[in-house]
Amino acid sequence: MTDMIIHTEVELNATAAEAWSLLGEGFGDWDAWAPGIESSTLEGPLAEGVTRVNETPSLGTVRQELVLFDRERRALAYEMRSNLPPFFSRVRNDWTIEEVEPGRSRLLGEALFALKDEAAPMRDKLEGKMSVVLEVFAVALRDQVQQA
Repeated sequence: MTDMIIHTEVELNATAAEAWSLLGEGFGDWDAWAPGIESSTLEGPLAEGVTRVNETPSLGTVRQELVLFDRERRALAYEMRSNLPPFFSRVRNDWTIEEVEPGRSRLLGEALFALKDEAAPMRDKLEGKMSVVLEVFAVALRDQVQQA
């Protein structure tokens, strides 16, 4: 298997606290603004180890485990536990909000996609596609937090 790591970075005209409220504290409510999520629910309190269940048109029911939740650092990470996209054996997304200056922050993402052996020849195409998906997500977060 081969790992594919994709970095995403988007500047936000919002405070880190405002962005974290949407991304972190609102982890169970991403369906309100994130493209491709029709519904989102948490199976328990917002904390490391909780499972989020998303309904998506592309993958159906997707279960994700929150494996890192750090309010102080404004950082979270989750791993897909069911209905992974084809060609991937593992998917993990890490997101951090950092303060840039008063009223401005930055969303930083690092996504790990472990490719199945049969997907290796399609690595470049898959990397391009997943980069676009992550960029669309980051821009949606930016647009939503800047409207507040």
